[in-house]
Amino acid sequence: MKDKYNIEMEDISTFSLERSKDFLFWEDIFYQDLLEQVLKNLDDDKAHRFCRVVRTGSPFQLNDFFYRIKSS
Repeated sequence: MKDKYNIEMEDISTFSLERSKDFLFWEDIFYQDLLEQVLKNLDDDKAHRFCRVVRTGSPFQLNDFFYRIKSS
């Protein structure tokens, strides 16, 4: 994914992703859904930060959900 300046963000599209409201129950979320429902509505700085944090394996809280790479 690239920002409006054509700068490539950390690629999280190849990972299985999940989200949770309470950090106990996690549900799968596809990258395309995340992109269309969440990432496209963020400003570039927040989208870069989101991708960078999730790519490191850490959870990222955004609005009502925590997002992370699905654990094996």
